[in-house]
Amino acid sequence: MPSIGAYVFARVLAVSAGLVLVAALAWQNGLGRLDAALYDSFSKHLAKPAVADIVMVAIDDRSLASVGRWPWSRDQISDLLERVAGQGPAAIGLDLLLSEPSRDPEEDKRLAAAMQRSGNIVLPVFTAGSEQGNVQAMLPIKPFAQAAKALGHVAIEADPDGVVRSIFLREGPPERMWQHFSVELLRVAGRDVPEPLPGSRAPANLSRDHGGSWLRDHWMLIAFSGPARSYRTISASDVLSGEVDSKALAGRIVFIGASATGLGDVYPTPLSGPRRYTPGMEVSANIAGNLLSDTGRTHVAAWQNLLFTVLLLCALLPALWLLSPVWALLSTIFGLALAVAGSYWILGTFGLWLAPGAALLVMGASYLLWNWRRLQHAASYMVEELSRLRRYNPGFIPKPRQKGQDLIARRINELAGAAGQLREGHAFISSVLESLPDIAIVADASGRALLGNHIAHRYFSLTAETLPTQSVEDLLAGFTLHSGALLYARSALKPDVQADLRSEVECRDAKGRDFLFKRTPCAGLDESADIFSLVDITSLREAERRRDEALRFLSHDIRSPQGAVLALLDLYQSDPRELPQAELLTRIRKYVLRTQGLADSFVELARLESVPTRHVEIDLVDVLFDAVDECWGLAQVKGIELRTQVPADVALMLGERDLLTRAAINLLNNAIKFSPSDSVIDCAINRSGLDWRLSVRDQGCGIAEQDLARLFLPFARFSGASRTEGDGGFGLGLAFAKTVVERHQGRILCNSRVGQGSEFQIYFPVLDANIL
Repeated sequence: MPSIGAYVFARVLAVSAGLVLVAALAWQNGLGRLDAALYDSFSKHLAKPAVADIVMVAIDDRSLASVGRWPWSRDQISDLLERVAGQGPAAIGLDLLLSEPSRDPEEDKRLAAAMQRSGNIVLPVFTAGSEQGNVQAMLPIKPFAQAAKALGHVAIEADPDGVVRSIFLREGPPERMWQHFSVELLRVAGRDVPEPLPGSRAPANLSRDHGGSWLRDHWMLIAFSGPARSYRTISASDVLSGEVDSKALAGRIVFIGASATGLGDVYPTPLSGPRRYTPGMEVSANIAGNLLSDTGRTHVAAWQNLLFTVLLLCALLPALWLLSPVWALLSTIFGLALAVAGSYWILGTFGLWLAPGAALLVMGASYLLWNWRRLQHAASYMVEELSRLRRYNPGFIPKPRQKGQDLIARRINELAGAAGQLREGHAFISSVLESLPDIAIVADASGRALLGNHIAHRYFSLTAETLPTQSVEDLLAGFTLHSGALLYARSALKPDVQADLRSEVECRDAKGRDFLFKRTPCAGLDESADIFSLVDITSLREAERRRDEALRFLSHDIRSPQGAVLALLDLYQSDPRELPQAELLTRIRKYVLRTQGLADSFVELARLESVPTRHVEIDLVDVLFDAVDECWGLAQVKGIELRTQVPADVALMLGERDLLTRAAINLLNNAIKFSPSDSVIDCAINRSGLDWRLSVRDQGCGIAEQDLARLFLPFARFSGASRTEGDGGFGLGLAFAKTVVERHQGRILCNSRVGQGSEFQIYFPVLDANIL
């Protein structure tokens, strides 16, 4: 593989070469036929309507058929001029070659007199090339030039493809430069002409000065209104015959010129269409229309075209470097479209021609060259990678080459075989890692996580993509040893930092769950790596805790009544008269029933925690009434009134009626036990949002604030102001109630103050809300 320095140098060299090419092409300010074709296409879509003040009187084929073949006599031209001038046009442009006197001098005098009477005649200055290659002006003969109001040049030079797209508004020798024929015609007509004239000033690459004998200035692109006859055209024969409305030419700018077939004064334009040429007279009419409506166009400066092209290329190159081949292709297409659309928008909005050909050529070439380089680089990489696989994996067997494939296809085929073997190996490793039942993470020598199974992803809320961004030290930052010290990965896993650390250690996470932490080095690798595992032993430790708690409780509460029974029997055997037999049996029965009740409560709680409940549709009101009926007799003994408040309708929920009834009985029994005689216990069911709330409120001794946290723990018992020895329970009733409530997706709360009684509230999901 090439070094990073060589790669950067190649990229810089490619960019530099591209920018040099851009500068060379863009400085030309147009790439010939490519830009010309784009300009012509844009012009067709951006064409504006012809200016209504401009009218053409054409010496067309019909005029030649009516008057006679060309050239006409000067008297015939005088007659046409007199008839046009008689309608009072603002100015008349006689676009005819009048540089030679006629055979009859009197005819010239009559024509000059007609021009003089009109007073608004503009005559053209034609140009012609000499044998020495110089440009020479062809002026009208002196009588005509003196009679005309102004002279203007009509020099037209087509582009290399033969299409007329631009004009110089000022041409001539250094000592006498003429404005264009249309400029002078507008001035004679009294129209406003832009000052200074529009167009590029003296473009050095197109101004042919011919040794300084002919100069050009104000280079303007013509915005044609359409093909030939886009401007209003009147046949000269109609004018001569008087068939034209008497006000058709009044106040208008009139061009008189030849448009008949074969007269030669016709030119192809961007909008003329195939085999349909535009007369020179109409070219001048379009120029006059551009100046009147300010729709003329101008080339941008070469540096502006260069800047436009460089910016597009600079925007494209990062896309070629950074994006995938598909997106790189789409970005190139977008860049090409942007160049065309930008040029079109600038031309239509500002009348500036920004030739996009250089940008199109450079972006297309950049895409092709860059993808060629990508392809070459990919081929070299595949060859080197296959060699490396053969060197480090002697068992690697590439796919057999298929006949007819090119080099890239063969390399892809071989690399596909290697990738398949690697995928199989990776799939095997991933399968082994995923099969582990505990949290497992593979990390490198620096402690950065490399792989993890799905249990690790779920526990740390990470994905296979985000896990490698973490270090093991960060992942284990919330774990602490049982001594309270933090479990840091680097200190806990490096034997040289903490030599006395065992390979297995118990720890606890931030949620209080217990884990067994293990570290196992990966064998057979060139670089060291470790497998870290966290075995969840929370349930095991909880079972041990409950076992110890149950054993401590049973060893005390079971042995206590049994010891009392043995003591009574020993007392009776030693002296039967000391304790009457009836009293002896009564006391023994009390202790046996206490032992039996304790055993039954313990077994029932254990069964509830291990056996799933069967939920059916029940009415919580029935559950409360069953519990009240069960406890009514006990309440009557102490003179306690049980008051109930339930909904007028049913309180439906999903649950197991017997368990819920037993839980309610436990709450009522506790309320009765710890309530004074002749008090009241309120039992109510009401709606609370999406839940049913069952509450039991007594007027008993209450519970101290410090005891509320342990209220629902198994075997937890508390003293109360009114509790007697006979009222003592087993510490399992509230634990049983809490377990039943949680098995029904509910929650149980207790509000209590010492001396003011207690209120237990149970919330169960309403049946409709549970279904939704």
